[in-house]
Amino acid sequence: MVDALNIRAVVEAAVREITPGVTSPVDFSRSAVDNGVDSLALLVLRESLERSMSVHITDDEWLGFDTLEDVVGFLQRTSASRPGAGPAPIGEPGIPVTGASGPAGPILRPDGCLYDVIEVGMPMTGRNGLSENALLKWLGHLRWCHISEICGVPSKDVRDEDDQRLYPTFFFVDLWFPAERHTATFQENDRLSATCTMQRFGSSMLDGLTYLCPPDVQTDRSTLPEPHEWVAAGFPVARLSNIFVKQFGGAEWLKKSRPANPGFEKLPEVQIPPDSYSLTKTAQNDGAFEQPPSSYVTLVDAGTRVEYDLVPDRDLNGAGLVYFANYPVFVDICERQVLKQGRFALADSHIDRRSLVRRRSAYLNNASASDRLELDFAIWLENPVLAGSPDPQSAPVRLFVNTRMRRQSDGRLMLVSTSQKVLTGIACGDLPFFQEISAVRA
Repeated sequence: MVDALNIRAVVEAAVREITPGVTSPVDFSRSAVDNGVDSLALLVLRESLERSMSVHITDDEWLGFDTLEDVVGFLQRTSASRPGAGPAPIGEPGIPVTGASGPAGPILRPDGCLYDVIEVGMPMTGRNGLSENALLKWLGHLRWCHISEICGVPSKDVRDEDDQRLYPTFFFVDLWFPAERHTATFQENDRLSATCTMQRFGSSMLDGLTYLCPPDVQTDRSTLPEPHEWVAAGFPVARLSNIFVKQFGGAEWLKKSRPANPGFEKLPEVQIPPDSYSLTKTAQNDGAFEQPPSSYVTLVDAGTRVEYDLVPDRDLNGAGLVYFANYPVFVDICERQVLKQGRFALADSHIDRRSLVRRRSAYLNNASASDRLELDFAIWLENPVLAGSPDPQSAPVRLFVNTRMRRQSDGRLMLVSTSQKVLTGIACGDLPFFQEISAVRA
């Protein structure tokens, strides 16, 4: 049996280590808490004793200790009954424990595609499964990596013929998920692989697709289908288009330019502008990419406005620009406000269940940190009766949202967004206004 005095010394040293401000002697007849160990430090004390004594203390055992003397007695009994248990020799270093190595990072494949794998950990999750904001950040990162890997130019060194820094900003983003495989279906610890294509129009525009799927699904550039075919097969796809800009007169004034780095000639070239350019211009003129199908009825009247104050420490990136991945966050924050108002108001518990099926976004301008944004909404809800549902009460709740975002300082249009969403875990019959909505006829 290990000497009790030795064990008491180990326990006293551990208590002293985590209570540096307590000068009174350790009283073994009292609990750890009575000796100045707070609830968080109790976790550290338990771990420290397990390491020092080479033992495992279960939750029931730990919660059963009324005094530090109980701890000493348990450790003494355990060290006698479990081979190898007992205090580690003084001065013997611990053995570091390492987990699995981290991901290798994005890899440029011989076919010119960039490939990466990511796990949906806490930083990738939002209010309801996979976060659109976090996904956009990852996709944006992959685009910069793709540019750098092919061209041999770090993003910070992209410059025009006047040697001025350029920023590859997004002007069009299309996030497209299968109707039954929307963002909420991707949960913590799910793994996603990304196969990214990219091409250029001259040196003015970039366009490319990112095919998302489980890591065990093989992808090859020669066999990658069209986006609608990929979505029909049950996988999400993202399309992202870029132009290059430089700042003059602040973030609200961005001047378009072209990179002069010779490495850009290595990018595959197309002879006509990508159609994302014409889609963006049409959305800018029309105020939306699309109007809802005839089975949708008005939930929020067109032109319903909400204002949003930019928060510099959260909403801007390192270049001093409003981060493109945050634009949809502004939309969702303000969308929540309008969904809670009016005759067909939704409860927060319902709004929390929003899950993105598709969002097309036209990025048109940026803003200074001191500006305020104005967002105009039109929102529709699918009437399951008009949609021909065999069981309207049990039909899923589907939303169609058109949004225009302007900066208040001069009224310039910053974003046009058209999105389709579903409220997960909620049926149309759960809505308090279901009868009224279902009675609407085309």
